This record gives sequence, structure tokens and C-alpha cells, in this order.
Amino acid sequence: MSVLNFDKDQLGNLEYSLQREMLSTDRKGGYMSTTIVCCNTRKYHGLVVTPIDETDRRFVLLSSLDETVIQHDQAFNLALHRFPGIYEPRGHKYVIDFCADPVPMITYKVGEVVLRKSIVLALDRDQIMVKYELLESPASVKIQLKPYLAFRN
Repeated sequence: MSVLNFDKDQLGNLEYSLQREMLSTDRKGGYMSTTIVCCNTRKYHGLVVTPIDETDRRFVLLSSLDETVIQHDQAFNLALHRFPGIYEPRGHKYVIDFCADPVPMITYKVGEVVLRKSIVLALDRDQIMVKYELLESPASVKIQLKPYLAFRN
């Protein structure tokens, strides 16, 4: 059992879940940091943040991923982005579980589809692995990924 575990009610409450963050670091001075519902709320949040030269400045290379589950020609966006005065899309409503043992894992439930996302930051290179596992589904499912690249310090 994970020491850090949140239930659906906590995860669906943005006032609560946006105050909880995850952080993974590598051995090169880089990191991955975001909230437990994968909504970047701070300038330094990102999935791949790393130094790219000899200075101490770090650059957000990969800000986030937009994930869309497609089943029976219907699309369900799992992402959550903060814009001035609004959160859109509102994918946090599909999050049913978060645990961080041994790596951050977020479980989504869209109808009868249950999908788990694991996020692993490489220790010795500027890489991140995002693994998706289809845990339950009565029919075939597609997942569409759109990276949000930033390249900003």
C-alpha cells in the first residue's frame, strides 16, 4: 500500500488537489514537477525541466501532455489546464486514484474504460517515460497524445 494515496473525492476537488504536488529529480539537475492531477499551476511546473548549458538556469522543455481517450468514436480529454479564470479541459473528473509508490501513478475511469498512467523520470538523461496501461475496457480504445512543448527558462 502506498504512503501517498488520494481517493476520487479528494482528486476531483480542485481546491484540494491543486495544492498537492509531485516532484521527481534526476542526477543532472533536472526534474519533473506538477500537481497530482497533472495541472501545471506554477511557472516552474513541467514534465521535463532541465539545465541545457553551463549556467544554473533550467528550461521547461516538455510542459505537459494532452491525453484523449477515444472509444466508439467519442473523445474524452483527460487533461487539465489552468487559464485565467477557467480550467479547461476538465479531465480531473475522470481521475479516480493517485499513488506514488514506487512512481507517480494516476488512474482514470471513463465510462467502463480504466486507464493507469505512470510517470518515470530518467536518472542520467533528459528523458521521461509516460506509461499507459489499459486495465479495463469492453471494446477497443485509442489514446491520442499531444505534447505541449515550452522551451522557456
